[in-house]
Amino acid sequence: MSTLHSDIALPQDKLTLKSINQDGYLVLRHKLARDALNSQRFCVIGGYISPVNDAYKKKGLVDAQHRVAMCDLACRSSNFIMVDSWEASQDTYQRTLTVLSRVRTSLCERECVSHESLKVMLLCGSDLLESFTIPGVWIREQVKTICRDFGLVCIRRDGQDVENIILNDDILNEFKDNIKIVDEVVPNGISSTGLRDCISRGQSVKYLTADEVIDYIKQNNLYTRHKVDDHIDD
Repeated sequence: MSTLHSDIALPQDKLTLKSINQDGYLVLRHKLARDALNSQRFCVIGGYISPVNDAYKKKGLVDAQHRVAMCDLACRSSNFIMVDSWEASQDTYQRTLTVLSRVRTSLCERECVSHESLKVMLLCGSDLLESFTIPGVWIREQVKTICRDFGLVCIRRDGQDVENIILNDDILNEFKDNIKIVDEVVPNGISSTGLRDCISRGQSVKYLTADEVIDYIKQNNLYTRHKVDDHIDD
């Protein structure tokens, strides 16, 4: 039987709870998304990164302890993004809906903000949004619950036609008003996959992620079968 480690508290140290007079949106890590929602007169009170559980079994996925540590280092300079280690600490894989529900329930139970004024949203790229429409990838009923009860903030990737993805899917189209599309004013092709590929080839990732994260990768010899070369931070 699996065990849920519920004693891990949701971080709250960077929440901005002053003068909430509109819906408070909690997105999951992107300053661009926060700026876009703020421009639409929403009040973004915080953001969370929730590293996936080791049981996700994605190729190249390093141990959760390393991923949580790197996320912590990457978020040190942020004034609103926090790292929640709960998902990564569980004995089994946790679905996205479970994580979203945890965030909302934790904040409401601790009376950080009222249920009526809080809206927790999933931040995703348009590639993940498209995966909602692929048979067998997601549980369709959970997709419906996420779109209806929470909502999405979708960063357009590589010029993808997000509007068409939404239009051609019955669930996404039904709840299209609960999907906020964000365009990158300055396109940024940096991705975690690209960073890992560079490191595995011994190429520099200087300026592509925080220096503290690069140092951690070197110290723990991550993402390569051989000792990490010093020039990845040149």
